[in-house]
Amino acid sequence: MLRLYGGTNLTPQALLSWALAKSFQIQELPEIRRTEHNKPYFPTLLGLHVNWSHSGPFVLCALGDAPVGVDIEVIRPRTASLPRYALTALEYAQYQADGADWPAFYALWTRKEAWCKYTGQGLRRQWGEDIPTDGLVLRSYQGPTWRAALCGEEAPPTAIEWKEEAP
Repeated sequence: MLRLYGGTNLTPQALLSWALAKSFQIQELPEIRRTEHNKPYFPTLLGLHVNWSHSGPFVLCALGDAPVGVDIEVIRPRTASLPRYALTALEYAQYQADGADWPAFYALWTRKEAWCKYTGQGLRRQWGEDIPTDGLVLRSYQGPTWRAALCGEEAPPTAIEWKEEAP
């Protein structure tokens, strides 16, 4: 069971509270702790894995029976040298094949961050590594102004269950 939730103009805690109530009838947000490398977990719900991300007005969270990582990023121009610096040779070749624009960069970057968050090791430790494909499920999602990705061991949902809030 892997569930993915997104929202606009919400805090990660508000989205997580909504998702837990909707999926598990948990009405109060449980205590959240962090591992040595900052991955969140519920100490009272050890069988339930959680991860979240936010960028601009968007927030994304995943809940599952196995480790999970998510990332969402608003598409925005950055320094022109960033793709060459941030992507591995394999990722950079894919970036070029996908059009070498900012949407292509963020599609790849969100996958990298989701994988790093899945492992719980953090981006700094896995910066120059390509994402292994054995035993992992990666899924990308997109909106007009954002890109997102999910990494886990379970079959991912095809869509994000979205909660809209007024700004």
